[in-house]
Amino acid sequence: MTRSTPELPHQSFVDSIDAQLEAGLSSRERAAITQLVSDYVDRAPLDQAPREREVTVLMADLRGFTSLAANTDPKSLVGLLEPFFERMAATVHEHGGFVDKFLGDGLMAIFGAPTFCDDHALRALRCAASMQSVMKTLNAENYAQKLPALYAGIGLNSGEVMCGTFGSNHYREYTVIGDAVNIAARMEKFSLRGEVLLSDACYRAAADAVEVEDTREIRVRGQRHAVRLHSLRAVTQPQRVEVPHVELRTSPRVQVDLPLLYQTVENQRVLPQRHEGHILNLGYGGMLARIPRPLPELSEITFGIAPTPTLVEHEDVYARALHQHPTEGGYQTAFAFTSVGQHGHEAVRRCVDQMLWGS
Repeated sequence: MTRSTPELPHQSFVDSIDAQLEAGLSSRERAAITQLVSDYVDRAPLDQAPREREVTVLMADLRGFTSLAANTDPKSLVGLLEPFFERMAATVHEHGGFVDKFLGDGLMAIFGAPTFCDDHALRALRCAASMQSVMKTLNAENYAQKLPALYAGIGLNSGEVMCGTFGSNHYREYTVIGDAVNIAARMEKFSLRGEVLLSDACYRAAADAVEVEDTREIRVRGQRHAVRLHSLRAVTQPQRVEVPHVELRTSPRVQVDLPLLYQTVENQRVLPQRHEGHILNLGYGGMLARIPRPLPELSEITFGIAPTPTLVEHEDVYARALHQHPTEGGYQTAFAFTSVGQHGHEAVRRCVDQMLWGS
């Protein structure tokens, strides 16, 4: 049974407090109050002895937020994030889930606890598909206001966890812990923009009610065996809900021969060593490059691009390796751009447009 939750306008509530304070609230204080409001809506039990239960954990995170934050003023950034958090949390509530916490530019939700339900996997999958549809609507509104588009990656995993109230005498909170949570968090990092990835366990729990379009195996830290991931296309029960398709290649590719100076990204940290390669073709949403050594599947790089000698190199382009094969002089690798800052976007667009239209 879906929990009914009271309607509480997060933004209006926070704004009313902000207006009463002469100095106003900092972005961190606003985020803390928003978390408190969400906790009120979710009505987490104040004290519950930890116990084992099977749940589905949903992790959602904005793609390319680090680059977006570096190229957006704080006030505009808060204006982008607040509607995202509000609508994602509301979607979780609509599907009977519990918002466990906000994670910087993402959130973690639980289905099956603290309120028990035996269809937690199906609820979580329907929620994830709906969240991506909400992102599409949100981006249409951002476009009308000339704001940047936001893209979320989502990972879901089902499994046994310990759920209950954890902490000390000074601070306690309801949450879930366990390997199933860790796997969900690591899975989410492999999702491309607009994608929903589900684990084999989550897929088996709702196989009769879902359609998937891609299956792959990845290695995640802390796991002895490869983890199989499925890309969700649609949830078919009780009504069909499709995951909107996000086109990664949003322009024709143009043939180029550009130097590529890149750094690899590991656990959201840019490694200092630089590598050299060549960009073979380029589009608004991705590229084909020749690099000296293979990359782990779905690993990420960051690089700068200087389409003409007069352009300054900008290192705010992030790309994820999709597939690669050995070729003369290295490995030919297809990349999808996961994040492109304003300057990087202008550099890529200028290069592509110049090759296409001579302007």
